[in-house]
Amino acid sequence: MKRLFADLLKIRLLLILPLVIAFTACDQDKFFDESLSLAGDQWPKDEALSFAINIDDTVSPYRFFINVRNSTSYRYNNIYFFLTTEYPGGGFSQDTIECQLAAKDGSWLGKGTGSYRDNRIFIRENIVFPRMGTYTLRLRQAMREDVLAGISEAGIRLEEQ
Repeated sequence: MKRLFADLLKIRLLLILPLVIAFTACDQDKFFDESLSLAGDQWPKDEALSFAINIDDTVSPYRFFINVRNSTSYRYNNIYFFLTTEYPGGGFSQDTIECQLAAKDGSWLGKGTGSYRDNRIFIRENIVFPRMGTYTLRLRQAMREDVLAGISEAGIRLEEQ
């Protein structure tokens, strides 16, 4: 009886182990990945989504992405962001970034079925953080609407290169 139980346990481990390896190996490059939800798929122009990223390596390069989850009722094929980066010890920079959410023919980009699409949009590679410490990145929608409808989440992703 003990041998049968041990054999069943070994078989289960052999079946589960490849799944565990597959799930952990899929995202090895991820350094930081966080998205924040927007209540009611509404994004007021004065509401910034804030992300604190602790950097203790000033040599390694990263790839930078913006994550966007939009509903299929979103009125535009793109979205503009203001990205403000606050540096540890003071100082900041601001960029304006455009991200495409739909193709020219109107078909939605990204993954998903039903009424939402998830996009991971590559922005830049070879980003090296010049100082150790906590960087604060803030995303604001820059679509010239007081309240932008149809965006349910937005976020930041950094991958090690």
